[in-house]
Amino acid sequence: MKILYKLRNLSGWRSGTKQVSIDATIPLIALPVLTLIAAQTIYLTVIVFLVTPIIIYHLHHNFLRFLPRSKFFLMWTITSVIMLMLVFEMCVVPLLEILFEENCLFMAGVVGGIFCGIKTKSKSDSDLQNDSSDDSEIGRETEEVCLLCKKPPPARTYHCRTCQTCVANREYHCRWLDCCIGSSNLPWYLSCLLCSAVAFIYGSNLTMTSVCHPFIFIGTILLPDDCSDVYHQLDLALCLVSAIYSLLIGLVVLCYLIYHIYLIFLRTTAQERHISSQSKNEYNGLLTNISTLVCREL
Repeated sequence: MKILYKLRNLSGWRSGTKQVSIDATIPLIALPVLTLIAAQTIYLTVIVFLVTPIIIYHLHHNFLRFLPRSKFFLMWTITSVIMLMLVFEMCVVPLLEILFEENCLFMAGVVGGIFCGIKTKSKSDSDLQNDSSDDSEIGRETEEVCLLCKKPPPARTYHCRTCQTCVANREYHCRWLDCCIGSSNLPWYLSCLLCSAVAFIYGSNLTMTSVCHPFIFIGTILLPDDCSDVYHQLDLALCLVSAIYSLLIGLVVLCYLIYHIYLIFLRTTAQERHISSQSKNEYNGLLTNISTLVCREL
């Protein structure tokens, strides 16, 4: 059963109280605490980055997947973006190593990613309200019909068990945005991936070259060289840990962007490739299985 906290509403809403699920509050506490622990020593940094994905996987496998529309992953996304942006603006920028234009480019990526992410989710939520009467496990390929409409859904339309609705050209249910990706919001989702990849990777590079000893890679492009001194100051260590975290997220987001471009080139969707591989009893690969378990739901 879902555990709920009742938070007293001080603004005078008619309800008087507001319920907040405990799974949604975990990232608000866990992510800053893990960052502080990782900033203590290089060994703790390595341990935190290795252990955290395992903890999240087991938390999802044993608890979160039994909750309807858990907000854990969405809150982890929101907390990560806010935390990384605050560290950059409050700890990295005051070091006076970053140009004003560089900060503007970084913020443009952040704002663009947030805006496109909001549009992606709002489009999905709008479709969910419009199609709330659909309640079937579908596919035209299976010749099944909607239990309420008593007729086959449109071609290339698939049912999402999480959203409990049919989604046209469904890719998958993105846990980090808590919405389905389909034809209605795919352009916004790709824009979100592009802006986010730029913001995370570029912000990571700016941070590392500010707190570490940089070297010139090509022209004016700098790369970090020696970061051995940062753990002598907590604020610099926080910057480094945040930069590593940002880089890892950026690379994952970039991989998803490339994957979707590849799917567009093939004129197919992630859902259709999944169905095709299942019908042929093909092995999807370790990375695909990890991605499906943690990042998305097919």
